[in-house]
This record gives sequence, C-alpha cells and structure tokens, in this order.
Amino acid sequence: MRFPTTCLAVTALAFMITGCAQHASTASSSDLAEIRYEVGPCYGTCPVYSVAVEADGTTHYTGERHTAVAGERTQAGDAATFRSLQQRLATMQPEMGTTQQSLDCEPRATDLPHYTVTWINQGGEQAVLEHDTGCHSENGRERTETLRSLNAELGIEHWVQK
Repeated sequence: MRFPTTCLAVTALAFMITGCAQHASTASSSDLAEIRYEVGPCYGTCPVYSVAVEADGTTHYTGERHTAVAGERTQAGDAATFRSLQQRLATMQPEMGTTQQSLDCEPRATDLPHYTVTWINQGGEQAVLEHDTGCHSENGRERTETLRSLNAELGIEHWVQK
C-alpha cells in the first residue's frame, strides 16, 4: 500500500513542477516591458544610435554619430505602437535568457552596420539578437529590411537620417 501512495505523491509533484515551469517560461516571453535596438558602426559614415521603446509606447532615442540629431530625444507613444513593434519582431526573438547571432549569413559584406535587438520582460530577463546587415542570404535580407523599417514605424527616421 505504501508504494502506490509514494508513486502518486511523486507523480503529483512532477505535474506541479512542470506546470510551474511552463507558466514561468510563458510569462517571461510574452510579458515584455521594453524592446531596444542599437545600430553599430560601419567602415564609413553609417548612423550610430540606439532606441528603446517601453510597453506604453514611449520611445527613447540616443544619436551618437552620423545622425541628424545627436544626443537624447524622447517621444510619447501608445501601447498599440509597442504591440505592433513586438509583433513585427516576434519571429526574430530568441528565447529569454539567450543571445542569438544572425544565421545563414553567406554571402556576407563586412563593411555594413550591425543591429543588436534586446527584448526585456517584466522580470528583467533579456533575449538578445545580434544581426549583421551584411548578411545577404534571403533570411538575412528580410531581417535587415524589417529592422531598417522600424524607425519609420516609430516616427523617428528624421532623427536618424541627415
């Protein structure tokens, strides 16, 4: 009689642990607080800047070099803007707690800027994508087009382009 009770208790405990683990991972990947992207230098005069978009849509921009606006700017937004950004980038987002680099990156041009996209959840956990815009594979070109279009979607392209 003791063996079936022990098996039942162990099985129940395993289900409870599995349920908690699934709940925690679902909450961490879908409960985003902020999405950031940084555009790094190239061998020429490519713009170098960073953008952070909070869940309420507030956009923070910092122009570093070769941008129309140097320094910090903040722009009010709304939660719909953040949700739209989140949806556009969803297929690129790695698992929380990981960093992923561009895959299928051949052929590659070596003199183009890099994007670092960071998703941050409410608990502070991060997922990071490092994308090289020199990746000329079909997947690489699609990612580059999506990332380059974010400034227009956020209404900050005039801060970046000279």
